Amino acid sequence: MNTPIDSITTTLSATPSTPHSRRRRLVGALAGIALVASACGGSDGAEPAPEPAPVETDAPAEASAEEPAAEPAAATVGVADNELGSIIVDEVGMTLYGFTPDDAGEPTCVDGCADAWPPYAVDGDSVPAGLDESIFSVVAHPSGVNQLKAGKWPLYYFSGDIAPGDTNGQGSGDVWFVAAADGSLIR
Repeated sequence: MNTPIDSITTTLSATPSTPHSRRRRLVGALAGIALVASACGGSDGAEPAPEPAPVETDAPAEASAEEPAAEPAAATVGVADNELGSIIVDEVGMTLYGFTPDDAGEPTCVDGCADAWPPYAVDGDSVPAGLDESIFSVVAHPSGVNQLKAGKWPLYYFSGDIAPGDTNGQGSGDVWFVAAADGSLIR
């Protein structure tokens, strides 16, 4: 499902993703998406909705040509209200997801899976400033980056989300779900 963001309600601290890095991840992921889909979940087949309007945040996004998982940097994320409810998004409004096989709190989406579902990386091994430590924590991803968690769920991007507000990964393979502002998954 493709859902526009209606508003950004909270500003938090975590890691950026630029349109260039998302496109680069998408191009790399498309070659192996069929294999990844069988290992990590497929698409719900829904038709995409029109592209959402640009998202305004309290802090500007930092431009970076590097992958967020490879070179985490400080930036802002927020909580957006859309038809799914209050969801966690990055600084430009890109949706963040949880993977139900991660129910033990450790990231299990690696290798080809992580090409389609890159981890949301943060600097350091402690919760970034401004985040509620009763909801957010940090876990080591097998790729070597520190990954932000909401509740028990390590957070991921979906390479099939191109524009802010996209929720194309929602329900993918019945294992990928949008992360809610309270740290749960929206199923």
